[in-house]
Amino acid sequence: MKILWQGFCGRNFSWSVCAQNICRELIKLGHDVHMFSTNGNQYFPEDLKPNLIGFINEDEPNHIFGRMPDQKFDMQLSYTCLKNFSHYFLRGDQNRFGIWNYETTVVPKSFIKHYKSVDKVLPSSNFSKKIFTDNGMPEDHQVVISHGINPEQFLNKDKYPLKTKKKIKFLVNIAQPHLRKNIPNVFKAYGKAFTKADDVCLVIKIAKKSPQPKTDSVPFDDIYRNFCKEFKNHAEVEIISDFIVDIVPLYNVCDVVFSMSYCECFWLPGIEAVAANKIIIHPNYGGALDFLNENNSILIPGKEIRADIRLQYWEPSPYAKMFEPNVEKATQALKDVYNNYEDYLKKFTPGMQEVAAEYTWENATKKIMDLVK
Repeated sequence: MKILWQGFCGRNFSWSVCAQNICRELIKLGHDVHMFSTNGNQYFPEDLKPNLIGFINEDEPNHIFGRMPDQKFDMQLSYTCLKNFSHYFLRGDQNRFGIWNYETTVVPKSFIKHYKSVDKVLPSSNFSKKIFTDNGMPEDHQVVISHGINPEQFLNKDKYPLKTKKKIKFLVNIAQPHLRKNIPNVFKAYGKAFTKADDVCLVIKIAKKSPQPKTDSVPFDDIYRNFCKEFKNHAEVEIISDFIVDIVPLYNVCDVVFSMSYCECFWLPGIEAVAANKIIIHPNYGGALDFLNENNSILIPGKEIRADIRLQYWEPSPYAKMFEPNVEKATQALKDVYNNYEDYLKKFTPGMQEVAAEYTWENATKKIMDLVK
């Protein structure tokens, strides 16, 4: 089949990770895959460059590098906002599959109607599917296609050269410093849990400057300074802001993956942590609950609250909700894992192995191909 993927394919962005990995699987299946990136080619992987026909940069949408896609394809794919569907899927009239998700519970009113521009909408979790359905998208027009991992990638036993020599390393893989990542409370829970006397380090992987200058980006350096002022005797912190081509070596040197996010439509670091067999501490909410449960992770309780308008994309609603994980419960979870690490790892490993076998990019791509007519 002649297949087009048009959308984010470059830069350090989760949508690009999805695009790159599904395209790899389609290429393995023998399809003729054309990729057109709408967020440039920075960090675009070498193995896919033969398939990159062209790209534009977000700040120069009218300056085309390479060439535009052909006029006719057997299948079209994109991970892009619903409102883009009407002009992204014009190069064929069948096998049009649009991937998108939304984290807070009220989708902008003008967006939902654009589901009609594709044959199926592919939310990445049942959490996202419910949000779309509750906002008026027909359930039978949706198919949940989860994100995944490449098992071969996790055979890599290399270790990222961390500076810390502490025994237990808690990894917070934030990527873009979005408000919904709840970074202040990540630090607060850690500050309450440990002091310099503890043999622990909080490893923060973050792009300090978001590639998208949106109001939902937060000033990470200011947040960290405030943490240091409030918790003067805090345990060690190591911050990594450089781009890492292969994230697996970083997982290899850490022990626990921790999140305090207000809302996640899927949470790619979570499924990566599962594949790396790392203990996971995550809020009891969101798309990650498709693969996280009490048998393979520690889920932080909390409560649903009104969503901050600053973290709602495009059109905020006063009725939208998000989840506030309990800081005290998160603090206790961090302490429990520190004191009982081996017991938790033994308890969770069977459940993580089962999930890792199911949530692969190969399986995700096969499910997409099953939709082809």
